[in-house]
Amino acid sequence: MRRPLLILMVAAVIIALLVTLGLSGCKKAKTAETTAAAAETTAAPAETTAAAAETTAAKKLVFGNLPTSLSDEWNGYSVENFKFAADKKGVEVQVIDAGWDGAKQLANFEDLVSKEVDAIAVFIWTPESGEQYAQIAKEAGIPIFFENTKLSSDLIEYTFKGDYVFNVACEYDNIGYEAIKWLDTEYPGCKIFYVRGQPGMGIVEAYEAGVERAIAESTSGTTIAIRRDTQWDTQTSQPEVADIIASGKKFDAIFANNEPVAQGAYNALKDAGLEGTIPIIATGGGPTGLKQFDAGIIDATVASPVSLQGLWLFKAMWLYCSQGIEPPNKFIPLPNMVITKDNLNENIPWPASEDLFKYVGGLDSW
Repeated sequence: MRRPLLILMVAAVIIALLVTLGLSGCKKAKTAETTAAAAETTAAPAETTAAAAETTAAKKLVFGNLPTSLSDEWNGYSVENFKFAADKKGVEVQVIDAGWDGAKQLANFEDLVSKEVDAIAVFIWTPESGEQYAQIAKEAGIPIFFENTKLSSDLIEYTFKGDYVFNVACEYDNIGYEAIKWLDTEYPGCKIFYVRGQPGMGIVEAYEAGVERAIAESTSGTTIAIRRDTQWDTQTSQPEVADIIASGKKFDAIFANNEPVAQGAYNALKDAGLEGTIPIIATGGGPTGLKQFDAGIIDATVASPVSLQGLWLFKAMWLYCSQGIEPPNKFIPLPNMVITKDNLNENIPWPASEDLFKYVGGLDSW
């Protein structure tokens, strides 16, 4: 009787061991399966992150830039600096020149909208024209940025109607003020011939506000004796000045609204045998102006570095489109100062270089 019982006991022990080993094997297998699944789960977010990074890297920003005319030195150097900064950030820039044709510039704008670029910068003729661009951009969902003309100004009693992200331009009234103030200081009581640009853009009108302010502050009797309008160039300014000289009207100083206008004024004076007898102050401070100092064409210029206009414009677009950062101020004015032969080293250059980035606080933050 004991032998069968012993056999049964041994069998029970063997069965128990087999069951234990079987359960242990299942647990190890399940643990391995769970570990593998967890590894797969962990890998998924990593793959997602990598894919997102790859997508971001593959997404190259494309900015549109619409100049009024690249033949214009002022406009051209703004675009040069814009493209220079864009190249440093790996941004593609599509520049379409309007060649002084307003209708063509609008058509160029609509072309960029159809291409669905990430943002568009427009060098505008007038605040009013900017409103049309702003409306089209809003309907297309494309952020728009403006340069060259201040959109809203109490000086010309104009409030811009439309949405935009950023605007950079000269405070032209301050430039006009500085020019007349310099003439009043250096040539007290002078009779100034103001050779203006083209009215109707809001620019000459702003200049006039500064000019009148300086005249009002004069205690020496300095006046604006003559005004003539031009197309902002040498070709139209020279005959205007020649006509005044021929008329016999008296003036003893010239304020030219930019350096090409100053060239035309100088040419007319030279043709009349008056070269070197009438001081000329211009505006700009660009390469043309610096050459004019060497040639004795101008005596001073109110410098405004358009290089910074292009850089601020790009910076605003870059931060907005790459990081969603809006500029702290929707408008930034360019600095200006009177430059003569005595302080040429203080002039901020127009040609593009990384050295200019410091003047706009770099490109990576406001």
